[in-house]
Amino acid sequence: MEETNSELEEFKQKAEEYLNNWKRTAADFENYKKRRDKENQELIQFAQEVTVVKMLPTLESLERALKNSPQDQQFETWSQGVIKIVQQLEKTLLEMGIEKIKTVGERFDFQLHEAVEMTAGDGESGTIIEEVQPGYKLNNKVIRPAKVKVVK
Repeated sequence: MEETNSELEEFKQKAEEYLNNWKRTAADFENYKKRRDKENQELIQFAQEVTVVKMLPTLESLERALKNSPQDQQFETWSQGVIKIVQQLEKTLLEMGIEKIKTVGERFDFQLHEAVEMTAGDGESGTIIEEVQPGYKLNNKVIRPAKVKVVK
């Protein structure tokens, strides 16, 4: 009987060891899945940033084309078409979580703005008086700072 109890105890220890190994493996797998999910989210955000940064020059070129478009009646249809394209691009960017950084009249913030010129002007020192190039944020992360002119 003593031999049977000894074997039983030995089997209990092995079973407990196997159970603990299984629990550790299951926990490691859960941690792996969480880490993979986080890495996938970061990869998606990076891909969004790259896509948006590549689209911005096109949007800005279309906006410049509208500012410099001829005022002749014959170009009115063209201008309306370009306006619709710009609106579609802006809507798409908004849906992706893109927001323009506020500039004119705001206080200069080195995290959001890049000063390209300091000028004498009306207003309080450190106030932005002109936007040279718009800046954008994606999910509250600056993907391109706004280039601005600031009062000395």
